[in-house]
Amino acid sequence: ARENSSVVARENSSVVARENSSVVALGNAQVVDISDKHNITVSGNARIVYNPRNIEEYIAQYDLDQADGKLKLYKAVHKRDGRYFSENDRGFEYVIGNEAVADRLDASNKIECGHGIHIAYKEFALDFGRDWPDLAILEVEAISANIVVPLNGSGKVRTDRVKVLREVPLEECGLLGKIMARKQAAAK
Repeated sequence: ARENSSVVARENSSVVARENSSVVALGNAQVVDISDKHNITVSGNARIVYNPRNIEEYIAQYDLDQADGKLKLYKAVHKRDGRYFSENDRGFEYVIGNEAVADRLDASNKIECGHGIHIAYKEFALDFGRDWPDLAILEVEAISANIVVPLNGSGKVRTDRVKVLREVPLEECGLLGKIMARKQAAAK
């Protein structure tokens, strides 16, 4: 729901409420609230879900592992000839065991797609690259305090640097990952 739209969500539907929208949620509907200018009304088992506003909420929402101030997240990349490259900058290479450093970081949480290295929870990374024939998922480690969580984000976060830990076999990425692994194997 965008701008000045009005939506009625019924049964098991899900709506993202943006800008000046108006949403009425009934039954088991879910409304993702990412703005403070709209009107949301819920009844029955309907619920309002809020995007994480900081790294602690992000960790809790996606049940992530954090230890010693470092967080493991994931990056969808293109794998070409055994090397890993960014979607946004096809010349930016990620090397397993090395640190990847952004040229700069937009530290504002009001910007979703700013400068920096974009990373996310595993399912988001897999979904982001789902249509790429050369998709690889990298497990990376970032310093939690350096991660920017966009206020109205879609699930990705960004940071100034990550340590590339490993390529995650697609088979470790749930049912969709297993399906994608079979498609990649069949295409070879």
